[in-house]
Amino acid sequence: MKKVLHLSTSRPGLWQDTNVTYAQVPGWLGHTTMDLQLTVLRQFEGQPHALPAIFWFGGGGWMAVDHNVHLPNLVDFVRAGFVVVSVQYRNSNQAVWPAQLTDAKAAIRYIKAHADKYQIDPERLAVMGESAGGHLASMLAVTNGQKQFDVGDYLDQSSVVQAAIPWYGVVKPLSAKQNSASSDFDFVYRNLLGGEPEDNPELVAQADPHTFITDSTVPFLLLHGTEDEVVPVDDSRSLYDDLISHGVEADLYELQGAQHMDELFMQPEIAKIIIDFLNTHLK
Repeated sequence: MKKVLHLSTSRPGLWQDTNVTYAQVPGWLGHTTMDLQLTVLRQFEGQPHALPAIFWFGGGGWMAVDHNVHLPNLVDFVRAGFVVVSVQYRNSNQAVWPAQLTDAKAAIRYIKAHADKYQIDPERLAVMGESAGGHLASMLAVTNGQKQFDVGDYLDQSSVVQAAIPWYGVVKPLSAKQNSASSDFDFVYRNLLGGEPEDNPELVAQADPHTFITDSTVPFLLLHGTEDEVVPVDDSRSLYDDLISHGVEADLYELQGAQHMDELFMQPEIAKIIIDFLNTHLK
């Protein structure tokens, strides 16, 4: 068969920039230097306007971090007009909290410094993540303007973001440890904090989004499964209530029957909820 096709461009092509080093931090026992990397999913150059961006943080109990593993599930957001920046951060065997937060803020500053290259609007940024990455997204949003967490390069850039979308994110480490349906993951909180949560309330407070919520906190969209055996859904309910009590715009969607890291979170209905939220708050 031989045919001539007459096509019009109905959607842009996509690029993937991998292995982009955004920071260098102490490596093996502090004796070496380790690159921290990110991946950028973006539309072909030549878009009429700079685009809003979503910073994505994968989960793994702060023990294992693969910033590329969820990329296939994030393409919907690039097709919808967002740049996606998926960020590697140090795991808890490499550094304890708040290193993960300072890494994430460094990634945001790096992208703002290179916004033109990736055709990103630096004033329209959201943070999104799942599980441990959801915790990181929440912490990034509630610590807007908290300079003690800005460490490293590009300090002339702000790490402020405009919206947060945690998927079944850990909220208060002590509550998550004590109230989860399984004790299999209790050790991850000790590894993250550098001490048992029960014995270190000051460490728990430093890693608890509730500590930093104010009436100027940016809008939140929370997603959580009702059958989550790792992170209690009640923790997202508590975070939602706290946000609302401070006058913060917040939505909580509970996915009936969904477990931790459930395929239900990857469905088109959820992508639409997220895209509609972002279109409202990243105008």
